Amino acid sequence: MKSRALVILLVISLLLASCNFPGVVEPTETPAPPTETPLPPTLAPTSTPPPTEIPTVAPTATPSVPVVTPSDEPVNCRFGPGTDFAIVGALVVGNSAQISGKSAGGAWWQIQNPSAAGQKCWVAASVTVASGNLSTIGVVAAPTPFVTKLTLKIDPDTISVAGCIGPILPVTFKGTIEVNGPITVKWHFESQQGGSMPEQTTEFTAFGTKDVSADYTPLLAEGDYWVRLIVTSPNSMTAEAKYKIDCP
Repeated sequence: MKSRALVILLVISLLLASCNFPGVVEPTETPAPPTETPLPPTLAPTSTPPPTEIPTVAPTATPSVPVVTPSDEPVNCRFGPGTDFAIVGALVVGNSAQISGKSAGGAWWQIQNPSAAGQKCWVAASVTVASGNLSTIGVVAAPTPFVTKLTLKIDPDTISVAGCIGPILPVTFKGTIEVNGPITVKWHFESQQGGSMPEQTTEFTAFGTKDVSADYTPLLAEGDYWVRLIVTSPNSMTAEAKYKIDCP
């Protein structure tokens, strides 16, 4: 009886299997996704900036000092820009002097006086050679001439009158005026006995010396007296001399 039941169960099992009834399916193990091996972090390439160009600064050329030298022989250095001004120095061959100015027409250079430290004078461009940075040289006005020297004497300087009685002869004041350029000079004589004489004007067209004079009759009084030559323009200057009246 038991054997027959087993057979029946077996037949039923086969029938079920042939009818494709799903049986119990063991779950298939789903493989784990492959573990990614992390790559080392890729460093972004460092952009190396090109070297900064340091601009090359061209050195500023130091302007050469403008100087002047004689062309081939010594050169007179004058008080002003012209041969009508007095000679106050000289620039000799082989020497040079710094240029400090020029005349309006450019025919004369003002330089440091080689013969007098701290003073200036003028040389003609036509007889000199200029070098250096001449573009910096400016125009300089000509200086104003002036009286540089006076002299005075009295002729005669001694008057002798017996007993101081009788007429007295006139004397002559003789003077000289020296200037260093073309200028008009105003001057007059002044005596101790007679006071100031009229003002006079003398024109100088160039440097040099001119004579001035005046006749004067002294007062008859024994003693020593002075007389003066006084310049009032363009500058002030005075020369003095003395005369004597003797009454033996």
